[in-house]
Amino acid sequence: MRRVLRTTLALLAVVLVAAVPAGAKRIVVDATLAPGKLKIAAAPTAVSAGAQRAISVRVADARGTGRGWTLRLVRASGLTVTSVTARCAAGSTCTLPRAVGAMKSTTVLQAARGTGMGVVDLVVTVRATARAAVSFTIS
Repeated sequence: MRRVLRTTLALLAVVLVAAVPAGAKRIVVDATLAPGKLKIAAAPTAVSAGAQRAISVRVADARGTGRGWTLRLVRASGLTVTSVTARCAAGSTCTLPRAVGAMKSTTVLQAARGTGMGVVDLVVTVRATARAAVSFTIS
């Protein structure tokens, strides 16, 4: 029994001595981050004449550039944007968009440089003077 114990301890000592130099080596890992895309998700919505409608819009900016973005109505005829609210999507780390620039007829929100990154959930409220189909584009 003692002989087995001595042999086991000797083997363990050899393994530990051999492992020390391996643990002391420097390990270099090269990692490349691939930029993502700028995406929008919003279902086309119809708004009746004289009605106001809140529309959910999800913007995902995974480009990693911090350039900002501009959300626009595809057709703004007869539509007025009355409000826009923003929050980070569940499970996302984001920077909320900070609006810049003057609102134009088709511009819903222009996110300033360094904002609007990650996944942002917007609620865009529009009012229609005539029946209108609402859809968005982003750039």
